[in-house]
Amino acid sequence: MRVLILTHHYPPEVGAPQTRLSGTARHLRDQGHDVVVVTAMPSYPHGIIQSAYRRTPRHSEMIDGIRVERTWTFARRGSAIRLRLANQLSFTASALAALPAVGPQDVILVESPPLFLGLPAAIFRAALGAPMVLHVSDLWPAVPIELGALTNPQVIRAARLFERVVYAASARLIVVTERWRDQLIADGISADKIDLVTNGVDARHFDPATPSAAAERDHVRAEFGLTGKTVVACIGTVSYVYGYETILDAAALLAADPYVQFLIVGDGSQKAAVAETVRTRRLANVTLLPAQPHECIRSFQAAADLSVSALLPMPVTRGQLPVRILEAMAMARPVIFSGEGVAADLIDRSGAGLSVPPADARALADAITALAADPARRQRLGAAGRATILDRFDRATVAGKIEASLRRAADH
Repeated sequence: MRVLILTHHYPPEVGAPQTRLSGTARHLRDQGHDVVVVTAMPSYPHGIIQSAYRRTPRHSEMIDGIRVERTWTFARRGSAIRLRLANQLSFTASALAALPAVGPQDVILVESPPLFLGLPAAIFRAALGAPMVLHVSDLWPAVPIELGALTNPQVIRAARLFERVVYAASARLIVVTERWRDQLIADGISADKIDLVTNGVDARHFDPATPSAAAERDHVRAEFGLTGKTVVACIGTVSYVYGYETILDAAALLAADPYVQFLIVGDGSQKAAVAETVRTRRLANVTLLPAQPHECIRSFQAAADLSVSALLPMPVTRGQLPVRILEAMAMARPVIFSGEGVAADLIDRSGAGLSVPPADARALADAITALAADPARRQRLGAAGRATILDRFDRATVAGKIEASLRRAADH
């Protein structure tokens, strides 16, 4: 097939969508498909376009043997909703400038969010005569509505209408959890149109048995003063839906324990607030680091003794399964999850860690204390998590399912 991937985010940016989409593109390439990516100038998460991509409306390059066409994007530092909206809408408009360069296509894979990309995708679809497959990695506009960022009733109605139009224009929808699939079916989307394809992780890369893993662990722990500590890692985007306040409250409750150290790695809209909380509450047991290149994440997972993740208690987060959890499981690191829904169910059923109620810092701190004191239990939970990844969530399997969805749309 000739496959066009339309996405706001792509490497050299770092993050879960960037990693998943670039992995999917490489899989399609390896299977003999012709892949081209249309994406924005890289600016996430700092709001600053990287130096190699500035002062030009268009940029063409090859990444991993895949042609990547980039168009201009408005970017400004800051976490204000209006800045993020301007960033998304600017690429929604500019993406069409890449249309003459993409050539004939058999199918278009569109990443949502941002759902705005449904508009240029529909134009690409009409111009190229190729069906579009919408990869729904987060439910929009449900997220901004539930966060209270979108409150105007007329705007909400318009957003809901746009959502339905984009879904209707898509030949197929790919969703990442059963809960979201069931929600879309309840909203009137035909079950025959929906493909369930979970998030995944490269189990060959995230492998604790990798010969260099022990050396990577020692290096990170020595460099950041973690030697001799039980390291509780939280690695990923620091954004609104993640319960960092609960994690920091748990850190405060454990501040008197000289052997437990929290390691928060990542950037995002809430990083400044997290850093300010650490400073004002004098949380010396919290180490903050910026986002790391994806190839370095394994080293930080290797340096950890256990992983912690939290989601805010909202209906939409009950359907989320963060990639950070899967990466920790792949590295055989037990996961303590504060939240409800799909992620909690996975942790409980697989035996990969412990789940605690959302926004309950005391329960989270107690779970950390229990695992910090029991290395043998950590090893058992970590092994169960690794086995679950190999059985269900290896990225090669996931990418193959995305390929099958694209094939169904192209052959229809």
